[in-house]
Amino acid sequence: MASFAGRIWRNEDSGIWELDDLQQYTISKMGCWVALDRALKLAERGAIPGDDSDLWRREREQIRDFVETRCWSDRRNSYTFYAGTDKLDASVLLAARSGFADPRGERIAGTIAAVQEELADGPFVYRYSGTQELEGAFLACSFWLVQALARAGRLENAKSLMDDAVALSNDVGLFSEEIDPESGELLGNVPQGLTHLALIDAAGAIQDLERS
Repeated sequence: MASFAGRIWRNEDSGIWELDDLQQYTISKMGCWVALDRALKLAERGAIPGDDSDLWRREREQIRDFVETRCWSDRRNSYTFYAGTDKLDASVLLAARSGFADPRGERIAGTIAAVQEELADGPFVYRYSGTQELEGAFLACSFWLVQALARAGRLENAKSLMDDAVALSNDVGLFSEEIDPESGELLGNVPQGLTHLALIDAAGAIQDLERS
């Protein structure tokens, strides 16, 4: 699977949001980078055969170069939705968790700021540029922002946003896929597993920071 990722990462795809618009989505490139990076680590530990290690290492560096040059906007000071655009995507906040980027580095700080400026309204965070008028806020994105803040070392910001986001659950503490920021109505699938996984990750990131 790692070798397959190393061969096909240059292809256009539908991204994490499964869109009809095929693009060089940043989060897809980051995901392939993670696959190759973890395969190399497993091979170094003897957990898997490392026959293709040279391929994995070469393509991992090619992906990093692609993302850092073509999926970064100097104007927005942020990682972008896909190569060659200034549009934003909240999912690239996951770079702070995956190890692709230094969670306390300038590029994650800039991406957090850009997402907060365009895609966030308090605890409500939209998936990507242009969705504000089309759908509700996507609750997993709220917790991805919490996690990014925590991994960036911004404990109080992370805890404050976490408190506000947790308060958006229904009467039995469950979360949906989306939420209407105006009415608080839960939208989409209820309960939504992705949202709850993002909540757990965010809580773990806060706890790790408090213990450090």
